[in-house]
Amino acid sequence: MNKNESKYFRSAEKMQGALISLLDRKDFENIFIKEICETAGVNRSTFYLHYDNVNDLLSETVEAVYKDFFGHFRPEDTKELDIYSSSDDELFLIRPKYLMPYLEFVEENRKLFNLMYEKNEMMGAEKTYGTWFKEIFGPILTRFGVPEKEQPLIMIFYLKGLLGVVTEWVKGGCRESKDDIINVIQKCIIKP
Repeated sequence: MNKNESKYFRSAEKMQGALISLLDRKDFENIFIKEICETAGVNRSTFYLHYDNVNDLLSETVEAVYKDFFGHFRPEDTKELDIYSSSDDELFLIRPKYLMPYLEFVEENRKLFNLMYEKNEMMGAEKTYGTWFKEIFGPILTRFGVPEKEQPLIMIFYLKGLLGVVTEWVKGGCRESKDDIINVIQKCIIKP
């Protein structure tokens, strides 16, 4: 990467950080390019070199946050998960080993999580879930013998339920411990 490319990416990272910082203080609809630039310490022309509008910055910011999330989640967990040779117990992803990094991510990025949930289509969350389904959940359900035509419906049930519990937790200010939330999620999914 040459010096100009490096500067270009640093500017983008500054603006993404500025947006996240501003989201901690105000609603997305009330965030303007001028204050993003001031917070990031960049010129308006730099903003327009990268983005057409604040929604474009938001989409790229969410993508960067997802990358960061997966970067911290995957190394020890999903890389060792071999869908075809792991035990059935290892493939059960509603375990603390998998839920804790997710809940830590959500707790650290509450405002962004709420925005992603409220503006699902704009944020591209469905695309992310589609990738998870294709790469992880679909093959696991196949391994458990779930017919292919039923898999999307089963995943929607699990994802919407999990998302509902986590959303309520975030709305309540994350007062309950992450261990308590994991316990609730497991009670909803694991047969007693």
